[in-house]
Amino acid sequence: MPFRSPCFFLVAVLSAVVSSVWAQEGYVTQDLTSEWTIFDDGAYRPYERERDADEDIVYFTLDAASHRNAHVRISGRHVKAVFVNGKLVASGNVRNVMYDVDSLADRFPGRVLHFGVYASHIYPENLNVSLVLPGVKPAAGPEEIVRPRTYFRDFVVSGIILLFILLIVVTQLTKVPIAFFFTRRVFAAQEGEEVQLYTRIASTTNILFYVFTSLVIAFYLMILYRASGDRYVLGLANQAETYFGTVLKWGRLGSILLVAFCLKIGLVMLMSRTFGLGEYLGFQVVNWMRLMLVSFGILTVAEVVYFLSGGMSGAVYAAFMWGFIVVLIAWVILFFTKVARRPGYSLFHIISYLCATEVLPLLISVKLLFH
Repeated sequence: MPFRSPCFFLVAVLSAVVSSVWAQEGYVTQDLTSEWTIFDDGAYRPYERERDADEDIVYFTLDAASHRNAHVRISGRHVKAVFVNGKLVASGNVRNVMYDVDSLADRFPGRVLHFGVYASHIYPENLNVSLVLPGVKPAAGPEEIVRPRTYFRDFVVSGIILLFILLIVVTQLTKVPIAFFFTRRVFAAQEGEEVQLYTRIASTTNILFYVFTSLVIAFYLMILYRASGDRYVLGLANQAETYFGTVLKWGRLGSILLVAFCLKIGLVMLMSRTFGLGEYLGFQVVNWMRLMLVSFGILTVAEVVYFLSGGMSGAVYAAFMWGFIVVLIAWVILFFTKVARRPGYSLFHIISYLCATEVLPLLISVKLLFH
């Protein structure tokens, strides 16, 4: 017993010393995004987010002698391969790897290590390349108070105000009654004054509503993609770091959607003639646009309220994303109930027409939105 007590005391002292030493050790992570380069026209140049978003490989170099005992960490959702000095060191589904710089220097003789990271859809948001250095983290001190960046919140507020103003302007210019926005009129027994809209799908009234609908849906997607981070490629392509840059992205996305609307209208015109269902052309285009406008108008207001209230739940934004698909599927079902009443055509004929004009655009939309 007299011997055991000093042993316990010695063990306790050694444990305290070891714990103190380990507590002093730490690491410092250095982001290497600013070191990315692209091989272009026979030379390397710095990576530019807007210009090089479609590139599939980025490069960076490290001085092995200057970074002893350090590690290189490479992680990302779409990383396919990693090269060092032109030789493959990892391939497949490379989501998170770490390499010891000293080991790489022994394996690839030379002072400089030249890394190449092959991935699809390379953005700084979905590809992390960092240098992990041994060291002690600086002690926490008084932090500098930095004003939070609110450019996207400002964009959301100004965007929803602008959309309300545009809605008033469009309705005043087109003289469309408020009843036009009632979705129950999509399948009203009597079409009444809307026959003119059906017969002139390229009229000024319809074109203004096409433009407005494209802006509403683009605004809806801008908020959705911002909250989704790096989850969707299309979202990464439509993010900016400034207020005016975000506005330009909104305008570009709205223009793309407007072109997509025109392509679908052209497809409907072609298929309606091919399948002998030309009498449904105007009805299909105008009511499709009306359902999109009303549905996404309501969804956009709900999304804006949730975003401005500080909502950050990924499940809620996932529901907003699926809401997009639900609206498109609902339109296919509603239009089928209308066309199915058409006498003289088999069910196979009608379903084929729906597949060509509605189901195919729906599948393309799902592919692009969820990629």
